[in-house]
Amino acid sequence: MPFADGAHACREAFCAGLLPDPEMWVDEWAEAHAYIPSEGNAEAGKYKVDRTPFAREVMRVLSPGHPCNRVVVMGASQLLKTQTAMNWMMASVDSAAANLLALMPSGDLAARLSARINNTIKATPRVRDLFSAPRSREGKNTDTTKTFRGGTLYIATAGSAANLAEIPARYGYGDEIDDWEDDLQGQGDPVEIFENRGSTYGRNRKWYYSSSPKKPAGVSKINDLYLRGDQRKYHVACPHCGHRHELIWVNMRTDEALTWAKMMCPDCGALIDEHHKDAMLAGGQWVATATSRDGTISFTISQLYAPLGWTSWLELARLHDSAEEALRHGDHTKMQSFYNARLALCYDSSRGVTTAEELRARAEPYPSRVVPADALVLTASVDTQPDRLEVQIEAWGPQMEHWVLDHIVLPGSPTMPPEQPGSVWRRLDEIIATPLVHASGVLIRISAYGIDSGGANTQDVYNYGAQRRHLSCVILKGASRPNRPIIASKPSQQDVEWGGRVSVGTAELWFVGTDVAKDWLYNRMELTAGPGAMHFHNKLSDEWFDQLTVERKVRKMRGGVVVEVWHKDDHARNEATDLSVYNLAIAFKLRLHTWSALDWQRLRNKLVPAHLTPDLFASGAAQPLPTVPGADPAADEEEASEAAAPVQPAPARPVPVRVHAPAPLPYQPPRRMTARRIYSRGIQ
Repeated sequence: MPFADGAHACREAFCAGLLPDPEMWVDEWAEAHAYIPSEGNAEAGKYKVDRTPFAREVMRVLSPGHPCNRVVVMGASQLLKTQTAMNWMMASVDSAAANLLALMPSGDLAARLSARINNTIKATPRVRDLFSAPRSREGKNTDTTKTFRGGTLYIATAGSAANLAEIPARYGYGDEIDDWEDDLQGQGDPVEIFENRGSTYGRNRKWYYSSSPKKPAGVSKINDLYLRGDQRKYHVACPHCGHRHELIWVNMRTDEALTWAKMMCPDCGALIDEHHKDAMLAGGQWVATATSRDGTISFTISQLYAPLGWTSWLELARLHDSAEEALRHGDHTKMQSFYNARLALCYDSSRGVTTAEELRARAEPYPSRVVPADALVLTASVDTQPDRLEVQIEAWGPQMEHWVLDHIVLPGSPTMPPEQPGSVWRRLDEIIATPLVHASGVLIRISAYGIDSGGANTQDVYNYGAQRRHLSCVILKGASRPNRPIIASKPSQQDVEWGGRVSVGTAELWFVGTDVAKDWLYNRMELTAGPGAMHFHNKLSDEWFDQLTVERKVRKMRGGVVVEVWHKDDHARNEATDLSVYNLAIAFKLRLHTWSALDWQRLRNKLVPAHLTPDLFASGAAQPLPTVPGADPAADEEEASEAAAPVQPAPARPVPVRVHAPAPLPYQPPRRMTARRIYSRGIQ
């Protein structure tokens, strides 16, 4: 029985390693061997480059024989990015095997990529036997590591410096890099750290980045990498005159009713029907529009190039129309999604903030501390300073339209306990306990109020708020990391020191995404009515308007990368901005942004009975005190808050009146209130 010749096997392996990589082009390999798995794909089966001809050149420059070391695709969603990566990775494993590192922005996306790779391996006979079987003795095939003949494919997240260390790789794939951290745990730009993994491979290394832009220009990683390259755009020929041009949104034409959509040729002006698209794409060519200094080859492509049967021009036109409608109401989210995911363009929603003079000029003559007819829910926010508290009360109506009702400054040190006579906290209790008059004459209580725990009086705020949690007092703090939700989904537990004793975890601290909240407010600042509009009465001080508009969004360098931050001058005051942000956070905690027209109508029916006439002079203080929304976080960790539900406001408008606020009620120690509650899962 012959024995294996180990020396012969070593010689063969050594000689094979000395041979250059085969002359293999990824696009040719894909045409011959690539398959699209049936799981999660509308067009499964044998891969056909002709279906997306614009992908051919991207795969060509990803080939091992091409001298380019970095390839960038700033592309629309669901067009070519990930499938191109699949073809490139499988072709490399087959013909030029070496370690490959794939990075995703999150663990969930990394798991999805791993599953897609597994499905691709199973569907592709050419590489099926090259990978180790799952849980086999010959190697490893897990969610994060897949060994194959000649190397290993690592799948990791880009949020940990450890994932980018100690793994040498010839090939690197970075997906959705606009979602990567700007500064990787204080060690710098993750893109640079990522590329250091291939330094030992010299000119043979290859890095592929793909993403839709998700941040403004100057901050977007994928846009920065695209601009470092030669910025290739796919030009197609007009079927009428033959002029070659890029398909861009400005040339889209539709009828008023959105029953058709056509592309206008920028040269002859003819309208191009979409049925010409297949022929146009087949004859298209990539055109470099810049010169790269470091050899980066970069591409950009939008969903205007989607093959027939995918997203149509008419669908895009209707999506854009819907985004424009939302934009008229101050909501940038749909337009940003359209630009980013559909057109593969950066979008900057931070328009110039309205000036204080403009806001003063449109201040309205509605009475302070009188709830307008369209509003039904009251919130308050409190800013703590070493020598005072500042309180802002706002009223909320359907679709997050809101009115500033009062701004109050309470002099006094927050270090004095609430039980002490004259304490600033006692005066705050009196304000919160005093109901406000609605335009109909009924009284409405404040549903919930938030207190800023930042600054020099954090423990005092914890002590006060922990005792009043059952009264819908919410302790707030601005999140240190950017792009956090307007208010967190759950609080963190904080210790309270009281009378020399420590109560562990008795205070609930809710983090506020202040930058996101400011975007929300400032993007709607120009609106004078309707969804999201903010109203101001003309008795507010000039200083208040100055404080509301003192901040601007600027770009700064942090950790070697450019980030967008809200900035004010060092000595400028911004209490009005902070109070408005925290009122918005409380409104989101009450989930007012999710209320429907029916919810608001149900609340109106409970608070303003039909038989009541909107006469504020008819013994308004004697009207029955309705039960109004009030939070009860102690009873439900989710977001227990009491209030009724949202609805379309009644057509009645506020009646012009001259009314003074009711006198403050005598101080009473806090006690548990009976209140209805709103849960995140619906109205109870």
